[in-house]
Amino acid sequence: MELAIQTVINVVLLGVVYILMGVGFAFILNLLGIFNLAHGAIFMSAAYGCYLLVVKLKLPGFVAFPLTVLAAAAFGVVVERFLFRPMKADFNRTMMICIALSTVLVTTFNRFLGTRALAIPPFLAGTTGIGPYKVQTDRILAFGIGVVLLVAIILFVDRSRWGARMQAVTQNREGAALQGIRFGQVAAVACAVGFGLAAIGGVFMGSLYNVTPFVGDVTLIKVLMLVILAGLGSFNGIFYVGALLGVLYGALPVVLNGAVVDALASIMVLALLLIRPQGFFGHE
Repeated sequence: MELAIQTVINVVLLGVVYILMGVGFAFILNLLGIFNLAHGAIFMSAAYGCYLLVVKLKLPGFVAFPLTVLAAAAFGVVVERFLFRPMKADFNRTMMICIALSTVLVTTFNRFLGTRALAIPPFLAGTTGIGPYKVQTDRILAFGIGVVLLVAIILFVDRSRWGARMQAVTQNREGAALQGIRFGQVAAVACAVGFGLAAIGGVFMGSLYNVTPFVGDVTLIKVLMLVILAGLGSFNGIFYVGALLGVLYGALPVVLNGAVVDALASIMVLALLLIRPQGFFGHE
């Protein structure tokens, strides 16, 4: 029973991480038309950044976490203004910018911190009883924060003014401009949110598992799977498919080898591309 509880928590946490990453990636792709291949590097950089704040600067986890997310969001605004915007949505040039940015970040952390796997110290140490069973308190905390964040994302997209502006720009950029919506402002907010969500996912992964300079590459592949399965332009589909990947990568490793799980996920993507190229929830 204790294994079952741990598995359920792992499924939810991984699902939350994949959804956060997928939504952040989709914001930038749908609004700016940029295939942000640096998304995984931002994920990795946030995990290392929070680790350095907690271990080297001795900041409490509850302080280091928001500082890391805010720094990533601010970095997203800088990247949009000085790297993405001058490229004017040129696909080839923005792809090269993303690859270069990812390479710089990975190389920097690899050079100064090495390849040894590190983990952010638990924000809350110890275990908590769920009935007669014990579960790590840190995982329960992450579970609660993850659920709150998912609700916040849904409210932001569906209920907030900026969410409405983003949806308007996604559906019809020229029509949104005629309504007085400034694309530059919306693009900056989209990059801030996208980078911030990647940072949240990175801190989650760094505190619950291990992080290396190359963990972002593995995560980026899963995010691409998520976006392809959900369908381009489908925010709701990301939540459903993210939950599915959470089950695949959180529950199946209990009974199957990790490589087998990766193969199953890849087969799903290939089969979908053959049968329904637009994804589960996308449109032609």
